[in-house]
Amino acid sequence: MGAQQTDADVIIAGSGLTGLALAATLNAVRPSLRIVVTDPTPLPIAGADAAIGLRVSALTPGSIANFAAFGVWSSMPASHYQNYTDMRVWDAAMNCGDGIHFSAAKFGVPQLGCIADNAALRATLYQHCQAQSHVSFEPCAVTRVTSMPAHTAITLTDTSGQARELSAALLVGADGRNSAVRALAGIASVGWAHQQRALVAHLIPEHSHQMTALQRFLPDGPLALLPLPNDRVSLVLSTTPAEAHRLSEIDASDFDAHITQASDAVLGQLTLDSARASFALESRYAKDPIAPRCVVIGDAAHAVHPLAGQGANLGFSDVAVLARVVDEALSARQDIGDAPVLRRYRRARMVDNVSTLYGLDWVNRLFARDSGIIADSRRAGMRWFDRVGIVKHLAAGHAMRAASLPRGLRS
Repeated sequence: MGAQQTDADVIIAGSGLTGLALAATLNAVRPSLRIVVTDPTPLPIAGADAAIGLRVSALTPGSIANFAAFGVWSSMPASHYQNYTDMRVWDAAMNCGDGIHFSAAKFGVPQLGCIADNAALRATLYQHCQAQSHVSFEPCAVTRVTSMPAHTAITLTDTSGQARELSAALLVGADGRNSAVRALAGIASVGWAHQQRALVAHLIPEHSHQMTALQRFLPDGPLALLPLPNDRVSLVLSTTPAEAHRLSEIDASDFDAHITQASDAVLGQLTLDSARASFALESRYAKDPIAPRCVVIGDAAHAVHPLAGQGANLGFSDVAVLARVVDEALSARQDIGDAPVLRRYRRARMVDNVSTLYGLDWVNRLFARDSGIIADSRRAGMRWFDRVGIVKHLAAGHAMRAASLPRGLRS
């Protein structure tokens, strides 16, 4: 690293899933690395007896294996995640059985992934990081970034307005799609609204989900029923803002009837078993995820449509690659914030992140067309995709993987 003595080696702005995962991974790779995590928002502690939150993520086996490699996954409460072995995807004008079917058994793997409670995973990561002597937390926001030749100076401001400065070799922005670090570091971004909101809730189905994730494409957006423990399912419905508002306000019985019909009753009658919430959908990416002594990762670098559940996994792949780049730089006695080091990270992640973002946007737009030759071709294409084994294996392999960790942590 540079000759300049700094307060920390790495400052991570943001204590969401990606920021905490990076802190945990860097600590596992290099336990002596001085890591500071900053976030003005208090961290909720979700115990094993807490209810599963409305926000969930579909974790790939690759992401789970990375967490297991440094001891985090074994601490995740089993009551807050559900493995799934099958996935069915179909068009609104098709029957469920005529769509695409992914099966872990046919791919020779024990599972396709798991649906995990974001709050519980965040709490598990936080508790793991708290136990590490070289990871510290600052309840502050990053309000200024000044890059120097040998370090970066970060102004931290707490909720009372008190400010102080910390220096580090590297600043990582993991502070979400409205990233302050991205703006302060002068990293330009491009984004567009989808004119959709995602409505989320938990439901009790009449029939068992049988460890199967379901997704039906409707004209206004996809409807997903994701398996949860105790045979409940998580609803993620992308629809117009007006419809999301209406469905948030109608009586529970009317809501049940609507979602049951929208899902083609594949799980029988669905009964609301939680509050309802919705959030706006937007795609955004950083034109270049690096700046002098700064890099943005996760949603700060690429916020994607949730239709394939890849947002969290893209962030966790960012984490694995950045940890690997940092580890290799330290082994070579290089400055971890130096431009050539950060460019190696950019080369490794930029294509995957941007191509996934645009690919999901394209799929969402394609399925919004419900008539004419495009819709007919789409349905024929889904039937072809389901029949061609090699194509399904390639797609499943891509969806289930994650970037590999540094060599010393690979299982």
